[in-house]
Amino acid sequence: MTTYRFRVKYEHDPRSLWRDIVVGADRTLNQFQSVLNSAVGLDQDHLWFFGTDQDYWDSGVQYKRPGEIKQSPGGILRGGEEYDAGETTVGQMTRQLDLDERDRICYLFDYGDEWRFYAILKEINEDGPSDKKPEVVKEKGEPVEQYPPPGEGW
Repeated sequence: MTTYRFRVKYEHDPRSLWRDIVVGADRTLNQFQSVLNSAVGLDQDHLWFFGTDQDYWDSGVQYKRPGEIKQSPGGILRGGEEYDAGETTVGQMTRQLDLDERDRICYLFDYGDEWRFYAILKEINEDGPSDKKPEVVKEKGEPVEQYPPPGEGW
């Protein structure tokens, strides 16, 4: 029985926009990502992946959106391993990457616009329920505007 607390920060303004998300070890990365996206103002209509540390495109391991690996075998990964985020649990990822408290993973959403976030593993609770649904427990800052109003930003 284990839960993880990640502090997810917006790479371009990490002090102004962040979310603490607690998630059980048995929840998939896809479930974690869905709550993360909603919490920071992004939708679900683009490709995405979790990777190692701060590496983003150069991550030796990528946990990709469900179905992406089948759609583009050998796709954008620049060497290394790729896993389906719908089949990989948060606990499996933390073991595969040998994550300890204060270690980082990266999250890239939308391969065109490249919304970049990173998540610091803030706490490992060995007594937490492994089936805990991802939940935002602390936050700072307003969500991003993925699609700014016409005439602003694009």
